[in-house]
Amino acid sequence: MRINSVVGSYLDPLADKVLIGSVALAMVHMDLLHPGLVGLIVLQDVFLVGGAVYQRASSLGWEWKSWFDFINLDSTCPLKVEPLFISKVNIVFQLVLVTAALLQPEFGTQETQLYITYLRRLVASTTLGSSAAYGAQHLRKRSALISRKSLFQPLPCRQLR
Repeated sequence: MRINSVVGSYLDPLADKVLIGSVALAMVHMDLLHPGLVGLIVLQDVFLVGGAVYQRASSLGWEWKSWFDFINLDSTCPLKVEPLFISKVNIVFQLVLVTAALLQPEFGTQETQLYITYLRRLVASTTLGSSAAYGAQHLRKRSALISRKSLFQPLPCRQLR
């Protein structure tokens, strides 16, 4: 349908994070995924959601009348969330890992366990790479904004894009 809304730009990645995080946490409980890897994934998701909230608050100049104004993304100062390519690759690898690890106890072999081990390392690498890429993007945007305006002046939405 090619619907592309500001609200959808926030909800789609949030739904991915809730899906992967909740399934991965359950899989730790069943000893299907390593707790360190799941902790890394969940920690990254917490920082990304926190970053989206920070970005939204910044786009409103840290002033809003109610939480409805804060969440009403399509009318008051719309600012879309644009995921990086590495983040999209990361979520695909996470979904493949979760699927493979869920199937391993029933259908797996020693050989497929080796592939899951490689996939865990790949997911850890792309998760760290995605985190680093978002951190670098934030630092670049922040330094560009600081060079244009003083830190103490709220910036209108159009300058944050």
